[in-house]
Amino acid sequence: MSRKKKKKSLRKRIFVFLFSLLLLLVLGGISFFYLVKWGAFGSVPGTEELKDIRNANASLVYSADQVLIGQFFTENRTNIEYEDLPQHLINALVATEDARFFEHEGVDQRSLFRVLIKSILLGDRSSGGGSTLTQQLAKNLYGRKNFSFLTLPVNKLKEMILASRIEKLYTKKQIIKLYLNTVSFSENTYGIEAGSRRFFSKHPARLKVEESAVLVGILKANTYYNPRIHPDHALKRRNVVLNQMERYGYLGSGKADSLKKLPLQIQYQNLADNSLAPYFLQQLKLKAKEALGGMKKPNGKEYSLLTDGLKVYTTLNYQMQKAAEKALETHLNYLQNQFEKHWTGRQPWDDNPEIFEQELQKSEQYQALINRGLSDNELEAALNKLRKMLVFYQGKDSVLELSIKDSVAHYLKLLHSSFLAMDPNSGAVLSWIGGRNYHFMPYDHVLAKRQAASTFKPLVYATALSQGIDPCDYIDNERRVYEEYEDWTPRNYDNQYGGFYSMKGALKKSVNVAAVQTIFNTGIENVIVTARKMGIDSKLPENPSIALGTGSVSLYEMVQAYSVFAAGRYFHQPYLLEKIIDADGNVLFKREEPEPEEVLSEETTRLMTAMLQEVVNEGTAQSLRTIYGLQNELAGKTGTAQNYTDGWFIGYNPSLVAGVWVGSSYPQIHFRSGTYGSGAATALPVFAGFFQELNRTSSLKNYSNAGFEELPPELQSKLDCPDYRDKNLMDKVLGVFKKKEGKKAEDKPGFFQRLFGKEKKKDN
Repeated sequence: MSRKKKKKSLRKRIFVFLFSLLLLLVLGGISFFYLVKWGAFGSVPGTEELKDIRNANASLVYSADQVLIGQFFTENRTNIEYEDLPQHLINALVATEDARFFEHEGVDQRSLFRVLIKSILLGDRSSGGGSTLTQQLAKNLYGRKNFSFLTLPVNKLKEMILASRIEKLYTKKQIIKLYLNTVSFSENTYGIEAGSRRFFSKHPARLKVEESAVLVGILKANTYYNPRIHPDHALKRRNVVLNQMERYGYLGSGKADSLKKLPLQIQYQNLADNSLAPYFLQQLKLKAKEALGGMKKPNGKEYSLLTDGLKVYTTLNYQMQKAAEKALETHLNYLQNQFEKHWTGRQPWDDNPEIFEQELQKSEQYQALINRGLSDNELEAALNKLRKMLVFYQGKDSVLELSIKDSVAHYLKLLHSSFLAMDPNSGAVLSWIGGRNYHFMPYDHVLAKRQAASTFKPLVYATALSQGIDPCDYIDNERRVYEEYEDWTPRNYDNQYGGFYSMKGALKKSVNVAAVQTIFNTGIENVIVTARKMGIDSKLPENPSIALGTGSVSLYEMVQAYSVFAAGRYFHQPYLLEKIIDADGNVLFKREEPEPEEVLSEETTRLMTAMLQEVVNEGTAQSLRTIYGLQNELAGKTGTAQNYTDGWFIGYNPSLVAGVWVGSSYPQIHFRSGTYGSGAATALPVFAGFFQELNRTSSLKNYSNAGFEELPPELQSKLDCPDYRDKNLMDKVLGVFKKKEGKKAEDKPGFFQRLFGKEKKKDN
């Protein structure tokens, strides 16, 4: 065979081979495509499923004054309508992510060809990925699965198939809406509404052009271009987006340049971690789930608070919550500094070292070290090694260099506080603060049970009034020993005895021995019955010490109880939830107003209020007037537990009841004197600061300016007596015949009594 014929034969064989190879590739590609389409690599969602695309949608929580205060979600997303999207946001998205979006039908062949030639054959990474917005939507909705070396082609084909199906079912506007409601902006934030609120604290409709460019820029790599974490990266990417908008005619030639000169400015807001009322929201979530319990959607599935985009309306007053937060933070920061100075040179738990060891061994860091199997010496070295830690310090998140032992000591020395305010005429909770920082200390002290101290005394005197004992009946201020109760000997706060106090005077000055005498007169069981009617559910001691508040109760219970005085005899169960509405505007739950329960007589509550007004005007709470300058009509009571372990103040007017508790995580850790440790020094200033804020806030003056009705003459006359009088001869004669519980305490005279004829007065 000639050389010419051989060459021709070779070319023919090569052609046949290449043609056969090409045919094989085409047939293989077609076969591969149909294998993917028919579900060989997992099912591809069909038309019916695609018709019902639904993203997990966060439920929004609103205050009574219509402020968004929180969200409940698995994915932080709030779906919005196309009409709520500004045109410049859509322009930025299309110009940057899919310039031919309005021309293709889900798959852009021109873009695919460009990617094939430039990216694959020429290695040009700048040519893009070739995925249309619709393909990206498919990926966002259904994700990608691992198929080993076939992962990329299988997933790409699936996305193309889905994109084509989506384009047949939805308009371009609907696809843009679905896309922008689906994309991630990092930080567990999904959809343009959540992203806009997270980084700019505004609804998308109010975004500026340069802000829209920032958000669109995040989509390329949502952590790398996060404007909070990497502002320099976000700024460069924003300017790329602006250039793209100019390139495709969405911005005039000079407009992009002027916008690129603007600095990057964000207004970051994270309701998930930094909501105004996190302790309130945790309780609200329980109430909302209970309200929805078993309720079903039209499709038969139960409503979900975390995924169904519900709107939850609450009783919380946003402005009042802000006022309470400010008052608590201001005073607790001051008080914490005083506490640190108070214990300079030693630790508050030096007499109880087991407290520190117990807390240390409970800590996560200690447990982690133990699990590593360290020797005793290695463990001690690790516990004392300094390292940078994020801690709650001086009212904010701070990075300090501490050892594990230092951090345990730091939190042990922290003072805690809680605050609760409610409308006594309805039970609506207006403000709820369970602690100083939910992120670091999620334990809710509104519900914690501590000794109520003297805040319990009004319940004793209310029982006495209900039994016909008069506010001007006098009570012997004599210290007595109660042998029947293990020789218990109650003492007055100032350690002063003798003479007689009227009931109203005993309450005003918080005289302990008079409260104990009164509970013997009323009967211990009767006082417990009164407490139960007024909302105290905690177990109470069935002995006379209950008169001094030795029972452990919560702030929640005590505010309930005082609301009965404020409401003029009626008990209203506190509530947090007003209504729940679904994404279509249907009311799923609306609170029904129950009939209030009359638990005391009107006369009893009005007399108690008048007596508690005197506590504020002239008694243990008079610093509200003399130091803090409050002129509002107020009634209230301070409380100081033994050894200053708990400080309380509960105050009210006819429209508002508010209570404050201050203490540490362990009762053994406390101030050593009443100068800083009494309820008047720890809790009352928070209430005072709160009311000062109410007085400065015009929208809250209907709460702060509420006044009590004037007492009718017949009730006023029952209070017309001196608070105190000395004993006279007739008292001594009558005392011989009058039966009293216990026996008179005989004190041996101390040094000061022998020297000056009187006892040294204790810290007040």
